[in-house]
Amino acid sequence: MKSRQRTKPKKSGRLRRWISACRRYMVSAAISSSRLTARLARRLRRRAPSVIVDGRQGQASKLRRTILRAVRVYTRALGTTLPAGLAVIVQRVVYDGRQLNALLQAFETPDGDRRYVINLALSVNGRQVGEEELLATLRHQLQSVFEDQAGKSVLNVPLDLEVPRLRAASIVEMRPDGRAGNDGRNRSPIPIQRIKDDQAS
Repeated sequence: MKSRQRTKPKKSGRLRRWISACRRYMVSAAISSSRLTARLARRLRRRAPSVIVDGRQGQASKLRRTILRAVRVYTRALGTTLPAGLAVIVQRVVYDGRQLNALLQAFETPDGDRRYVINLALSVNGRQVGEEELLATLRHQLQSVFEDQAGKSVLNVPLDLEVPRLRAASIVEMRPDGRAGNDGRNRSPIPIQRIKDDQAS
């Protein structure tokens, strides 16, 4: 009986030490994972632009998600990274001497870094801008930002596939004009009725 009582405290002590070691390991793992998550979140926040959309809450939230997705896809397609502190502001009107579709602004910090602001207009001269036009304007402004950072593109091949519309032929009045004849005298237009009378005689 005495031997059994001696072995029980040893086993329980080992179990307690093992449980405490497991607790310490779990706590340290949780702390390290939370730090890693916070670090990744800060990095993602740096890469993602700040998007401000004026309008109703539901429409503004939808347009904000669309713009963020378009920026990420376009940046990933070009194989580049977004500059830090990029801001996209979507507002009713963009004005710089006249109403514009967009306006790109670059602000330089005392350290020499640049902060870019892309202003997008929802309407131009009373015309509502569609979502496709808005996204095309956004990509054009992003390209200007990337060119300012990494340099201008070395190859540009414009292509215009728009078929010109046929113009209607102008109606020409069939009567003599007032051009000069062989003798140098100006001949006045002859009325159509006068031509008929001369032909009849």
